[in-house]
Amino acid sequence: MKAIKYILIFYLVVFFTGSAHAKKDKLRIGAILPLTGKYSDIGVRVMNTIQLTIFELDNLDIEIYPYDTKSSKGGAKDAYLKAREKNLNIFIGPITSESLEEIKNLKDFQNSFFFSFSNKETKIPSNVLNFGVNLSSEIKALDGFLKKRSDKIVYFAKENQFSKLTLERLKSKVKIKKKYFYRNFNEIKLRSLQATNFNYRNKKHLDQIKKLKASGDEGDANYAKDLEKHDTREGVNYRRVFIPNYNNELIASISFFDFYDVNYKTVQFITLNQWFNKNLLLEPSLENIIFPSINLNAFDKLNKKYKKVYGNNIENIEILAFDIVPLIASTWFNKKENYLRIEDFQKSTFKGEIGKFKIEKNKVSHELQLYKIKKGKFIKVKKT
Repeated sequence: MKAIKYILIFYLVVFFTGSAHAKKDKLRIGAILPLTGKYSDIGVRVMNTIQLTIFELDNLDIEIYPYDTKSSKGGAKDAYLKAREKNLNIFIGPITSESLEEIKNLKDFQNSFFFSFSNKETKIPSNVLNFGVNLSSEIKALDGFLKKRSDKIVYFAKENQFSKLTLERLKSKVKIKKKYFYRNFNEIKLRSLQATNFNYRNKKHLDQIKKLKASGDEGDANYAKDLEKHDTREGVNYRRVFIPNYNNELIASISFFDFYDVNYKTVQFITLNQWFNKNLLLEPSLENIIFPSINLNAFDKLNKKYKKVYGNNIENIEILAFDIVPLIASTWFNKKENYLRIEDFQKSTFKGEIGKFKIEKNKVSHELQLYKIKKGKFIKVKKT
């Protein structure tokens, strides 16, 4: 049985005994975040979560130093250089792998350790731990659900590197019937029209109505009137659609499928982690959609805590800081050296605030669960 390191137990051992870190230097953490500019919304939310978590740890030996990337090109580099002037070498952030690219070629980059929010799984520097919910974790959670049926899947996505990577991962689990890519938001309608084969189905439907009316039979005429209430009657030749989209693009994609008479009553829609975005609950066409995510009870608990302090809801990746901060602190105060390295975390499984996760090869694998939307609520999918 694999050993599980319980972070909450670490809280008790580390932060309330006093002796565990009596001779240890203070833990000084730099936060490289977009606190102003275009992406300040997410940066401020992450910073809020960091501060809330440190406050709850109630440890005066933890200090946080925020550095603003200003949401600008080169901003991460400037923020990091300012932090190094303070001799900081442990960092939460940056938010994206693109921001990390600005830093990694600097002379003393390897002298620091980074807890990034990126979900990138390849080419991760040896001194970086990517904490984001990655594709491998999502596909693993979907594995049993995808394999329990043998029918092929229609793949509908935006044309980019991520959607192509997702498609390749899916191919190892299920057979793909057909794939459709759109280049921009305005093209979703056209690709949905093609994916649903609506023009052919609609023409066949209209031809049937015309034929019924021409028969002269009263029963046929009544049936034709009934058919006229619909655009089509014939369904599509697939039963599952995988759409790795988010927010408005996900809503638009499935709404257009519904507009062209392909909906949740006849087709199972599947997507990736949506962070329990409540806007999805407002769209009727998303009923019964399946997606993997972190533990819903944990999300609600942490959201309630966050909202009580800051007055608004958690949206997405900021929730990861509830586990990042304790992970850093527990590791720091339980080792003699005044630095962190990836070997301190590798091949360990932790039970955090948002659920279990494992660290291996500089990335975090989250243990996710499956959820669906049912009657305006997020419901956990029972294992079969």
